Amino acid sequence: MTGKQDRILIVDDEGAVRRLLRLKLSSEGYQCQEAGSADQALDELRSNPVELVILDIKMPGKLGTELLPEIKVRYPDTAVIMATAITDTSTIIQCMKEGAHDYLTKPFNLDEVTLSVDRALEKRRLELENRNYQRQLEQRVEEQARKIRASFLNAITVLADTLEAKDIYTSGHSQRV
Repeated sequence: MTGKQDRILIVDDEGAVRRLLRLKLSSEGYQCQEAGSADQALDELRSNPVELVILDIKMPGKLGTELLPEIKVRYPDTAVIMATAITDTSTIIQCMKEGAHDYLTKPFNLDEVTLSVDRALEKRRLELENRNYQRQLEQRVEEQARKIRASFLNAITVLADTLEAKDIYTSGHSQRV
């Protein structure tokens, strides 16, 4: 499962909501940071990258729906869970299309919050493992292809040398070809 040392940024304009989530998630072993606005969240992410952001949709200034794509572009390895008091399915669907891992509805069921956080972090971990495995696999395939090319060239060279050893008259011709 997740490493429980994961860092979570809670972004909500309501201080009481941030504290509630921080207390619950801290008691589960997560390291929590808070931000009261989109600008504070970006500043916090710049100075202290996190594994997960819990992002309120409706905030004064920049909305969570506007901040989500920015987070996904700047910090693609950061999981995001959207939080909302509004059950507008089109907004939720749009957030999921833009890369949110899950959404939570207010008022929070704290057990559901913990479960959602655990799932999002596990999915993030698996995605990173998969990406690393893919990268390593591509490197091994490239290395193997280099060895095969070298082996093929070596075989052609041996054939050319064998041909020339058989007939002195064509010496150097096979090698040039």
